[in-house]
Amino acid sequence: MRALLLVLILALASCSDRTAAPIIPAALEIGTNRNVFIGTTRGINDAGEYGIGRSKTLNLLQATVSLPPGRALGTVSDGQDRPKPDRDFVMAGLDRFPSDQSFRASLEADIRSQPPNQREVTLFVHGFNNSFTDSAFRLAQLAEDLEIPGTHVTYSWPSRGNPLGYEYDQDSALFARDGLADMLRLIRSAGQPDIILVAHSMGSALVMETLRQLEIAEPGWTGRNINAVILLSPDINVDVFRSQFSRIEKAPDPFVVMVSRKDAILRVSSRLRGEKSQLGNIQNADAVADLPITVVDVTAFTDRKSGNHFVAGGSPALIQLLRRSSDLDREFLRGRPGTVLTIPGARRIRAPVRQRETETTASDAR
Repeated sequence: MRALLLVLILALASCSDRTAAPIIPAALEIGTNRNVFIGTTRGINDAGEYGIGRSKTLNLLQATVSLPPGRALGTVSDGQDRPKPDRDFVMAGLDRFPSDQSFRASLEADIRSQPPNQREVTLFVHGFNNSFTDSAFRLAQLAEDLEIPGTHVTYSWPSRGNPLGYEYDQDSALFARDGLADMLRLIRSAGQPDIILVAHSMGSALVMETLRQLEIAEPGWTGRNINAVILLSPDINVDVFRSQFSRIEKAPDPFVVMVSRKDAILRVSSRLRGEKSQLGNIQNADAVADLPITVVDVTAFTDRKSGNHFVAGGSPALIQLLRRSSDLDREFLRGRPGTVLTIPGARRIRAPVRQRETETTASDAR
């Protein structure tokens, strides 16, 4: 157990962002720029930065993130006091909206500026051990590397940004439910765009709790307003996930869960709970086989920096597959059966995906 805890601390500390990044407008002329809309329930600290405190107010901003030239695929740098735009991710701009109305107007304008077939919003919810800056940098990296179309928004909830702050982050994720619900409603009010809801790790637990809350208040809300849900390495107990999912009257299609049996972080999370696994590192899909979800197994891919906890964003091989495979888009993103294993209800796809006839016999479901 001590060895596993050490893995958790070292792996997460190596990729966490604990410092506020300065605003460097000159970076606009150096790197590749990505605009990111931000909603956050982080409080403003004494330095005037969005820190670890919890705020009842949903603060709304727009950031311009500069990605350094020559950056390797799948890499993202931490914020730091003196970043160098030629090698580091940099906040090139950060503007705060004075009201919900001004945010909505700017968001809707951005959506309308996209090609007609790309007028959708990807809302990213980060996981455990993230700072305000980290969530913006990560979404910019994902948007660039995975070539995600449309408008990009992140919800930055008040994580402590410390690998030893797990319990604090669990409380913060629960605290952040109302803010995420408000964020989802606000995005939908900006011309009713398609919403692709993407969450990582503990952020997946926050997403499921929020959808459950919305469904209790207004049955069917999720199916009417969310077009797709993608949970990356979800740090959720399987029984809890099933309970949350049962509240969703009509699940979005696709509803994707990406898992890896090599996820060192979820292995520790499971051990701390006295469980064999979390949803994000389940050994097989039997426990969710009756749910209308797609389980994608990425165990074959590696992201050492995150302890295989963020393979979708950190594995160059998987990134290349995800962004160039039309077969994967048809079979995976559109919620159709995959290629290696079909279990009634839940499809487990072992990437890389190869084009072949899907088998549905009992001999395949093993």
